[in-house]
Amino acid sequence: MPRRIPWPSGWGPQPLVEPVEGGYRVNLSRIEQRVLQQAFDDLRVMIANDDPSTRRLTPTAHVDDPELDEEYRRMVGDDLRASQLAAFDVVEHSIDGSTVSRDELESWMRSVNAVRLVIGTQLDISEEPQRVDRSDPDYPRYAVYDFLSNLLAWIVDALQSSPPPEASPG
Repeated sequence: MPRRIPWPSGWGPQPLVEPVEGGYRVNLSRIEQRVLQQAFDDLRVMIANDDPSTRRLTPTAHVDDPELDEEYRRMVGDDLRASQLAAFDVVEHSIDGSTVSRDELESWMRSVNAVRLVIGTQLDISEEPQRVDRSDPDYPRYAVYDFLSNLLAWIVDALQSSPPPEASPG
């Protein structure tokens, strides 16, 4: 009969995202860091080249009026792209496991979600679960999509589980 030995809380895998003193830490392995960095590099190029699969990063503002929607995209598109690229910069500067603030973790959330949206668009992923065979040439991209989905869930959970910072007296 096996012994009933309690599992020490310090054993086991580290959470992907955890609250720490002074903020949060995202705990990625070196391989995960490289995969994420490569995904950001690829997305930067796609954004610069106005790749059609990045269209979901600038949502439609006027569904019933394509001309008005195109005008909206011209007006705010550059600002949205610059904001997205700035969020990538935040992640790239803290990808090594540095402590990040709540605002910086929200940049992580936005960046991870952007890459996930683009990969999901390229793979035509729907809400229906699908099995992907390991022999599928896109199998590695599905694996990255799953990793990003998991990381995003950890980030959202961390942000929801911890109280927002208190406002400083003004």
